[in-house]
Amino acid sequence: MNKNKRNNTMSAFEYYAKKRNIEDSVNRKHKNKKKFKKISVKITKNEKDVKDLKKLKSHTLNNIYNLNLKDSSKTGQKLFEWLIHPISIDNFMKNNWEKTILHVPRNSSNYFSQLFSLTEFDTILRENNLQYGTNVDITSYTDNVRETHNPVGRAFPHVVWDYFNNGCSVRLLNPQLFASEIYKFMANLQEYFGSLVGCNVYLTPSFSQGFAPHYDDIEAFVVQVDGEKHWRVYKPRSEFETLPRTSSKNFDQNEVGEPILDVILRPGDFLYMPRGYIHQADTLFTETHSLHLTFSSYQQNSMYDFLQVVVNNSLNNALKNDISYRSGLPIGYQHFGGLCESEKPLPRTVQRQQFENQINQLVGNLKNHIDLDHDIDMFSLKNYYTNSLPPSMSNDELLRTVTNGTKMLPNGTTTKPMIDLEIAEVKLIRKNCFRLVEESMLDEDTDQMINELRFYYNLDNSKQLHSNECQFIVIPDEMGLFVKKLFNIYPSFIKVSDLCDDNEQVLQLVNDLWERGLLITSKNITAMSN
Repeated sequence: MNKNKRNNTMSAFEYYAKKRNIEDSVNRKHKNKKKFKKISVKITKNEKDVKDLKKLKSHTLNNIYNLNLKDSSKTGQKLFEWLIHPISIDNFMKNNWEKTILHVPRNSSNYFSQLFSLTEFDTILRENNLQYGTNVDITSYTDNVRETHNPVGRAFPHVVWDYFNNGCSVRLLNPQLFASEIYKFMANLQEYFGSLVGCNVYLTPSFSQGFAPHYDDIEAFVVQVDGEKHWRVYKPRSEFETLPRTSSKNFDQNEVGEPILDVILRPGDFLYMPRGYIHQADTLFTETHSLHLTFSSYQQNSMYDFLQVVVNNSLNNALKNDISYRSGLPIGYQHFGGLCESEKPLPRTVQRQQFENQINQLVGNLKNHIDLDHDIDMFSLKNYYTNSLPPSMSNDELLRTVTNGTKMLPNGTTTKPMIDLEIAEVKLIRKNCFRLVEESMLDEDTDQMINELRFYYNLDNSKQLHSNECQFIVIPDEMGLFVKKLFNIYPSFIKVSDLCDDNEQVLQLVNDLWERGLLITSKNITAMSN
């Protein structure tokens, strides 16, 4: 099986080489490089943010994390700036975001080396119980056929590398579960976007292709970590396939047209593709393997997705407050339109016109029942807070939270954080980890609807996206004002005494938030024995 798989891969290389008129041999060690069409950003001495190579190399992840920015969304913004560097975020959002691709070549092969490496990939395989289909996919694309070769059960390293050595690509799903730097990057980047951030790792052997031409339902950020990969990107085929909500089928080569970008990505290079842009990548001409990461965001985060919540909630509000939405359909409405047995539309009648006018009026009146604040709460809880990654805490931050100092001592005693909340300065640990929501609940004792103030947080979420139950604390109504003050004061710290003004209930609330790890102090805390 493996031998045949290798032969298929070599045939694919010969097929594409012949098709693209490249006079190279599979077994030659040094091929003449094809001159690819490039649509990219050139880093020159005239760029405002890049005066020389030394400054580019100093623009590292560690420098960003060490800034210790007070506002967590600012850290995410700096990371995004680093990702698209030297393009400014303003220029990117104006010229590229959801509009067109961006290719940034860099003369800095170590630019993304902190995020991931081949060694870490191998270590993850050896030290973790990765499952095919859940954590690892084995794929190939030869002779216009896309295949997945996943066995059942654990992805043992020797089996994975056997597939790899015989021309198959290896895709690592949800790498944030195993790679700390990827998790930290994703958790901070989602603070900027306010949307889920995903990631896949792709390892492709030389002379092969793992996936057919296709488009995705995500904003894709490709970072080349190791080796080289040949990319071809194509415009959406129609307006219908522009900014799609779902990914496409696998296309044949004759369905995608001519590429608008035909380029080899090398270590340190970056490529952005809006959802709907068809793409394919291979190592058929690069003489080397390829390791790249694809970060993603804005999956089903469109106006359509939000309006689904708005319209549904507006209908529910209208149902309760306007009797016209509860009136019955007119008798015989099913005969006001549609196709009859002759497959011709029925003639318009007075009853049909009256029915149409009634529907138009009800739909138009829905705008009077919109509760935008509630809609934003519901959508963000469902699409972000419930499914997002928990925050990645730095060592400096951990020294200022409840987790510091709690451990077992050799003598059998434990320590606990020592803090005087009455004089401490505190703030929420993150800007986008929390949501204060008023929800209507059924009181089982009285069988009446009551309002409940809930303080949702994603601190205890899983690192597995889309697998969480967002935790919350029920806040007494009279305490809501003080929680809102914590939101409004962020990113500044506030003295607990200024927040509570000797109110024991507020002090207890702050203590509850502190003990759940939701607050951080301005200074390191110490530990004392129990």
